[in-house]
Order: sequence, then structure tokens, then C-alpha cells
Amino acid sequence: MYGLIRANFYVAVLLSVVGGLLTLLKPDWVFPEIMQIYGPLTRNLLIIVFYLVVTQILLWAFRYRQSGYLEALLMGGMLLMSALGIPFYSQINGLPVNLALVLGLAYCGLSHVLYFAYAYLYWRDKEER
Repeated sequence: MYGLIRANFYVAVLLSVVGGLLTLLKPDWVFPEIMQIYGPLTRNLLIIVFYLVVTQILLWAFRYRQSGYLEALLMGGMLLMSALGIPFYSQINGLPVNLALVLGLAYCGLSHVLYFAYAYLYWRDKEER
């Protein structure tokens, strides 16, 4: 079971980095035809995506490779807050946002939290023995 959760976690990390980079390089895939109309408001959303990608890469480079699990909770929380915040921001400002972005953030966030929970329980049980 741990192997499956761990594999799902690494897929989520890969998806968040690759998906974030694709969003930054081709924003019209996620924000359809609004780059010309809502330029500054859309750039604010792109800055959020940029911060998430950079944070994910740094955490992977420094901790995930060493089987750290506390960082997965931090990143999962940030991804879930973004999944909730981006629709709120887009609704207040009247920006259309592709549902794939929100679902991708939610999937990655839940995968990170699940990995944290399982890794925490796994290592706690291992230390008790």
C-alpha cells in the first residue's frame, strides 16, 4: 500500500511541476482568451502558479528525495488553498478559469496530504517497534 501511495505522490509532484510550467508557458490553455481582456488580473493568477511550481521544485530537490514527509503536508496545504482560492478570486473578478486547473490543484494537494498521513503513520509505527 505504501508503494502505491508513494507512486501516486510522485505522479502528483510531476503533474504539478509539468502542469504548472505548461500553464506558465501557454496560459491561454487554462485561461481561455482572457489574457488580452484581463491582462493584469490573469497575471496575478500566473504569479500564484509560478510560486507553487518554484516551491514544489525546491521541496523536491531538498526534502522529498530524502523521504521527508512534513514538507508534503505544507505543499499539500498550499495546493489545496490554491484550489479553493483561485475559483474565489476568479469569481470576484469575473475571470473565467478552466476547471482542469482547479481539479489538478485539488488532486495534487490531496495526494500530498495522503502521502504525509501515510508516511507519518508508517514511520511512527516503525520507530515504536
